[in-house]
Amino acid sequence: MIRAASLLLAASMLGGCISLLPKPPPPPRTYVLEARSLDPLQGAPLDAVIAVAQPAGERTILGADLIWRTGDTIAYVDQSQWSNRAADALQQILVETIVNQRRFRAATRSGEARADYEIRWEVLDFEVREEDMTAHFRADVRLVAPGRQIVASRIVDTTAPVSARSSSMAADALARAAREGSARIGEFAVEAVQTAQENAASTERH
Repeated sequence: MIRAASLLLAASMLGGCISLLPKPPPPPRTYVLEARSLDPLQGAPLDAVIAVAQPAGERTILGADLIWRTGDTIAYVDQSQWSNRAADALQQILVETIVNQRRFRAATRSGEARADYEIRWEVLDFEVREEDMTAHFRADVRLVAPGRQIVASRIVDTTAPVSARSSSMAADALARAAREGSARIGEFAVEAVQTAQENAASTERH
């Protein structure tokens, strides 16, 4: 009887231990970072193929996590992530944006096909800032011709307001800032290539 009671007590204690184990955390909310349709840019198409390199930058802002910055402190938005690494997603957004702008003969990721020009860029900021509740996208962009000659460079800086302190609002604002930044990079590339082609044609005439 004592042995049976002991076994029953041990079983109940074991069962209690199992039930007191913490539940696994819920899976992170996953957000898509992708291009959206936009109106083509005005002007005749340029006879050039442009390649887009994968952006350089700090691993913290180019990984799968959403970044929230307070002063000099960077934190990850809890239980939230991109469906792809930001570096890969931003590269694809820029390629699709340039294609949709319809000013180049073609646009591709670097290494997939021969190109006349290449966009090389470094993402300096891609984060939500607590101080102004705004998503910031900032990139140092260079247009490079064959032979690694820099044709033109520009800092592109865009923002989008974050309407509430939630992961979905943060993700939406970051995506909007990135898409606007990509559109401006595409416009910059058009201006730079057009100027380069006009200068080359003028040199040939003389």
